[in-house]
Amino acid sequence: MRFFLYSFITLALASVTPSLGQIDPSRIDIVRDRYGVPHIFAETDAEVVYGLEWATCEDDFETPQWLLLAAKGLLGLHLGVEGAQIDYVVQVTRVREFVENNYQKDIPDSYKKLLEAGATAVNRYAELHPEEVLVKRAFPVTPQDFIVGYMLGQGLMSGMDGTVRSIIDGGVLNDLPERVDNGIGSNAYAISPKLSSDGQTYHVINSHQPITGLLSWYEAHLHSDEGWNIHGSTFHGGMSIFHGTNKHLSWAHTTGDLDLSDTYQLVMHPKKKLWYRFDGQWKKLETFRAKLRVALGKKKGFKITIGKKYWRSIYGPTLVTKHGTFAFRMPALMEMKAPVQWYAMNHAKNFDEFYKALQIQGIVMQNITYADKEGNIFFIANGKVPKRNPRYNWRKVLPGDTSATLWTEYLPISDLEQKKNPECGYVFNTNNSIFENSCETTDHSPFSVCIGYEPGKMNNRGNRSLEILNSRSTFTYDQVKALKFDVQFPDSVVFLKQYPIMDLMRTDPDRFPDLADCLRKIRNWNHRTDSTNRDFGIILYTMYNLYEDNSIKEKELRENDTLRLSFLIKHLRAAKAHMLKTFNTIDIELGKVQVLTRGDKTYAINGGPDNIRAVYGRKLPDGRMEMWLGDSYVQMVRFDKNGPVIESVNAYGASNKAANPHYNDQMGLFVNEKFKPQSLDKETVYKNAERVYHPK
Repeated sequence: MRFFLYSFITLALASVTPSLGQIDPSRIDIVRDRYGVPHIFAETDAEVVYGLEWATCEDDFETPQWLLLAAKGLLGLHLGVEGAQIDYVVQVTRVREFVENNYQKDIPDSYKKLLEAGATAVNRYAELHPEEVLVKRAFPVTPQDFIVGYMLGQGLMSGMDGTVRSIIDGGVLNDLPERVDNGIGSNAYAISPKLSSDGQTYHVINSHQPITGLLSWYEAHLHSDEGWNIHGSTFHGGMSIFHGTNKHLSWAHTTGDLDLSDTYQLVMHPKKKLWYRFDGQWKKLETFRAKLRVALGKKKGFKITIGKKYWRSIYGPTLVTKHGTFAFRMPALMEMKAPVQWYAMNHAKNFDEFYKALQIQGIVMQNITYADKEGNIFFIANGKVPKRNPRYNWRKVLPGDTSATLWTEYLPISDLEQKKNPECGYVFNTNNSIFENSCETTDHSPFSVCIGYEPGKMNNRGNRSLEILNSRSTFTYDQVKALKFDVQFPDSVVFLKQYPIMDLMRTDPDRFPDLADCLRKIRNWNHRTDSTNRDFGIILYTMYNLYEDNSIKEKELRENDTLRLSFLIKHLRAAKAHMLKTFNTIDIELGKVQVLTRGDKTYAINGGPDNIRAVYGRKLPDGRMEMWLGDSYVQMVRFDKNGPVIESVNAYGASNKAANPHYNDQMGLFVNEKFKPQSLDKETVYKNAERVYHPK
């Protein structure tokens, strides 16, 4: 559920309906290119935001409403009990109250104008398209709703849902689980003129997201007469570009290793209910009641309201359970300036301005890989990290009775791992160890263990990237493109630490006669995932079986050779049975096993889990694997002396409405590893426009 809802990045409370005010839709142009990508042109930044939100609603109004319902505590009215459970978590955080108390002082007046414009656009669209509204009481949207969305999204990405779940089910009493790299993540590469063959700077922006739904990317170009000019991607309802390219620079996000959530066990009074000890004194928990609205029945026609208590201590949100009383604390629930920071990054004209934007520290997590037209490249393991007392193990449940564990300050970004313009000419990140971000390995000893960095953590994408990056003295732009779509696993395969499937490569086929054909295929596999590969299919199905089986602890699997082999053989046998039932053979091309499909189009696709060409699948009714996560929006950039040359591709298309011609028109480009050109030049965009119109 961590990925679920990260784009809470839209909507959320309600009270006052912003009117059109100073927004005149006739002054806003939405220019759709031949692939339906919206290019928004207007005089002011606020008008651009209005146009962006309008275009987003045109292409997918359902997704922003899911986010709106969740952030407003109304998801129970749409999903029933499952939605009400999410509503409870949202109310426990009291983010709404935080926004109400801090909005005026923490959000600059200039940015409030953008929020007002965005809310106005969404309300106007809902007013004109009532048939698309899911829950009427979710409207109107207010400017504060967007801020609530950003905060909850960052909270979920920081692990809020897992923390709450472990407190409620008692898992918090065990040691916190070690972090395991399952290969899911993102890629980013920056190549400086030192390493490029033509003296240009190259940049690869390649986040791995679901390719549809709440966390799918939405591509757009934003252009105002006030100086905003950027092309990239955002989440549905986002107020700016989250990563992309302006006339001067570009950046990409990947997820890092920061420790951004702490759990505390409170010491409760032996006789006085709800009193807890803190620094030798007794304090009483604040008690609140969540108001959960739940729709029941097949058609969700019967609605009830349920009250459920929650509490708050000096540490933050607190839950009283049969296992004990626990509080949790995280920067994401005390920081509301993420949209302000992204907006400043959108407008940065050089490295110094970009770095100044990072110092806002509103984005509490997400590594950044950067490039610019001046030839600078840069990596930072970015985030907002608390200043923690090093005497405590912050990866375990902490004592909840002392101010020594109550952090109130944060490390400056100068204390975080970062590297600018390394001599070898490249920086990168694939969610591998942030100390392995270039050829110059960073000494991790000066960094506090309380930050959460994990030295030595490598994955297949990281190892393969290093093999390629260190193999050449120069790179052409086409060779960087080839790196982006690479389907070769490294020589040192570290496939899924928790399920060391490569043990099967060392297993004698004669030990398991009924699986001898499968084991020979695994032994013969050339570590590639081309769609024509006939050996990877059995490995792929075995891997997905392993993903879904959590019946044995990862530590046991690693330490018990007999148990591990038995576990692997069990799922290999199931994979074989499935392939025989589905295809009547295990000797079949990957492209007939793994597909990209939407509407009336289906394509074979290269790639696999933890490939640089990342593809993660889920089973279709006919037994094949359908890509649903991995490579999604990809942007390639090269900076010459005049600025950026931009190419991009999305897995499906610009619209999520099936009747729209751009619902699936980029699929052919995507599977054939091709790009569409994009331009920041206004004249070029209008010249090549498929359609130009105004929002309403």
